[in-house]
Amino acid sequence: MVSYIRDNMIGQRVTNIYDINPTTYLFKLAAGENKDYLLVENGVRFHLTATKAQKNKMPTGFTMKFRKYLRAKRLEKIRQVGMERVVVLTFGSENFTNHLILELYSQGNIILTDS
Repeated sequence: MVSYIRDNMIGQRVTNIYDINPTTYLFKLAAGENKDYLLVENGVRFHLTATKAQKNKMPTGFTMKFRKYLRAKRLEKIRQVGMERVVVLTFGSENFTNHLILELYSQGNIILTDS
């Protein structure tokens, strides 16, 4: 999945972020007419999906933080940390960089950091 996103989605902008449930988030990315949906489930998986899942009517505080710091930023880079089940997505550039760190193991985390 890291290779696919690196080859096909770098440069797309985050247009919105939705929470499906307390541990699952849907990132809508777009470049021109092309729209992709990246589903991220805490500690379990991340993958593209063709359909928008049923989302909550009111976003959680964590989702609002995602929107505040990631909306309208470009996906600049994605990488896997060594051979670990940790993936880092980098949004924005220079002083406006944010990293979304996905820990994909039991009781994993989703961590949002600045530069």
